[in-house]
Amino acid sequence: MDSRERILRALYGEEPDAVPLFEIEINVPIVRQILGRTPRDALDFYEVYSSCGLDGINFWDNFRPVRPLDERSFIDDWARIWSVEENEVTYYVRGTIDSEEDFENFSPPDPFDYDRLDRLRKVIKNNKNRLAVVGGIHDAFEIPSQMRGVNNFLIDLYKNPGFARRIIEASVNYNIELAKAMIDLGVDALISGDDYAYKHGPFMSVKLFREFIAPYLKKIVDEVHRRGVPFIKHCDGNIWPILEDIVNTGIDALHPIEPQAGMSLKEVKQKFGDKICVVGNVDVTNVLPLGTIEDTVKEVKRCIEEAANGGGYILSSSNSIHNAVKIENFKTMIKATKKYGKYPRI
Repeated sequence: MDSRERILRALYGEEPDAVPLFEIEINVPIVRQILGRTPRDALDFYEVYSSCGLDGINFWDNFRPVRPLDERSFIDDWARIWSVEENEVTYYVRGTIDSEEDFENFSPPDPFDYDRLDRLRKVIKNNKNRLAVVGGIHDAFEIPSQMRGVNNFLIDLYKNPGFARRIIEASVNYNIELAKAMIDLGVDALISGDDYAYKHGPFMSVKLFREFIAPYLKKIVDEVHRRGVPFIKHCDGNIWPILEDIVNTGIDALHPIEPQAGMSLKEVKQKFGDKICVVGNVDVTNVLPLGTIEDTVKEVKRCIEEAANGGGYILSSSNSIHNAVKIENFKTMIKATKKYGKYPRI
């Protein structure tokens, strides 16, 4: 069984030949250490994911700077300011939509811009090892909240809901078209990266989530399903109060089930494993950056024991492979999964 089939079987709730491995992202300094040089393009990232033994690779819609502010920061095509720090990670600074007038003067980017999907196009064309190729999009929260600033956007939901809804619809309509373009290219799955929660609970009330976020997430999921592609929902934080609402939008999988936020892989599997594939949740806060090889093996075995039975499980870190992760622990995570994650399980 190749990697693509392994991932797809798990996403559809089935048992593959072994527990698949997936990472939503590996930061550039880690890629450089594994590759032995600075990555030049998408195929260098593909080489790292493939050589490490991961079964899937994800690419987000490319950042599109429209105006530099200084040597490190820029405004992108969603009116957001970003800063590229010394660790080569791009950080959100703030939004520039300070009023309804600013939004009226704003034009959303073109989801069909040829260069926007260049990385996905290259990897799909050169997918010699048949990894599952995942396209990264957004839904109803991240882009609107970053355009306005999170606090302003949350206030909009209460005090100016019409304005909030217009921004949400701009994001959702764009991302539906982007998802279609990615599917037309040949991606195997879509993942939405919007977070909805802090470590202690959702950014907003359940009522507001049901009114402003869940219906639009469902709209995207339905469109992706109409085109025959599975949908993964990424969401950090403690999402217990809204998890059933998220599952009811029809998502096929949930990532990463963050343990430091009180999310239990075992409990999510028990409650929702008949409806969704669970993806996670090797501790990337303590174990992978600070633990030993033995700690990592123990953590992998925990995840497999809690979620692998019956299929519908993909092992990953509890977020992404960030700069502080020890290379030896990352490699151990993969090696241990291949050793202990074989099916059928006895």
